[in-house]
Amino acid sequence: MDSVKPRVFIWQGRWRGGAEKITLGVGEAFKKYHGISPTLGVLEKREDVDFEQIVVKELFPERLIGYNAFLATWYLNKKGVLDRFDIAFSHGGLFLKTKNNFYVCHEASDLDLLGKNLSPLSRLAFLLIKRWRVASMKKANLIVSSVRGCDRFLERHGIKNYVRSSSFVDTKIFRPIKVPTPSEKFNVLFVGRKDPIKNFKGLRKVCWELKDKVNLYVAGIAIESEANVSYLGELTENELVQWYNRCDLFVLPSFWEGFPFVLLEGLACRTPILASKYAVPEILKEFTATFDPYKKNELKEKILWSIDNYDEMLNMAEKGYKFVIKNYDKEKVLKEETGTIIKVFFKSSKLNL
Repeated sequence: MDSVKPRVFIWQGRWRGGAEKITLGVGEAFKKYHGISPTLGVLEKREDVDFEQIVVKELFPERLIGYNAFLATWYLNKKGVLDRFDIAFSHGGLFLKTKNNFYVCHEASDLDLLGKNLSPLSRLAFLLIKRWRVASMKKANLIVSSVRGCDRFLERHGIKNYVRSSSFVDTKIFRPIKVPTPSEKFNVLFVGRKDPIKNFKGLRKVCWELKDKVNLYVAGIAIESEANVSYLGELTENELVQWYNRCDLFVLPSFWEGFPFVLLEGLACRTPILASKYAVPEILKEFTATFDPYKKNELKEKILWSIDNYDEMLNMAEKGYKFVIKNYDKEKVLKEETGTIIKVFFKSSKLNL
């Protein structure tokens, strides 16, 4: 029976951020290491992706992407589409479990902690999404937990059928390279979107105040540049690698993160990092300088400290680079993760015969 290749469905949704890296990475690993070409469920088709894609129409605006994902996967389940597949995979709990398939949910955060760090209005909308996700995860055959904070979240909600994995970075792409610096000032990089939880406004304000010392470069936001703030828009991975290496400091000012890919990308490029203490997993804190985003002036003080203690920042970045290369290489992590999924799937199939 193990020689029969299972049919795999992966819910991709929109093409964005960490979720895209996880789902596409898992899909590529199924194909490369197990000879399985999965089918993706998407809200918009992309021609440059070498997988079959099932497109589901969006009903809610993009800012309510979570509701679109739930509605789309409920629709696919209701129409019997998901019964064509042996394994259904998603990042985050969704309506993918059927009577016949083996549902795998990949989770990378403590959703309870996320809820506490949202604005009151966002928190109300998130409570329903969290309830759905927890209910979905309880129905899953297997949970893949990529951070230890997520382990604690699952245990707190009585979810025991999980395996530990980790986040990852493509170390063939994200690596130290020699490139010229963009200015003679201290060059700071931000990578992200204009989401309040990312705290970009706080970083921009501080860099304006430090305009005689600092230039800020912003990847992921496309508006007109201003004063000492340059907006780079959406970058390819190869372009992003160049900016990690061009800048003196990568700053992650978020009020909350699960396990952000940008941390691993920055460390894989040997870039010194200053991050909110709520954005750094415990295992990476010794390789980054941290600050409390809720304390007035602490971000400003820590940027000035980074300038004055740059040799120490470089030393932390060097140690972080070696740690990431050893523990978070994309090929190694995803080969093990997809291998575990297939192994548990076949074991479950035999038990149910």
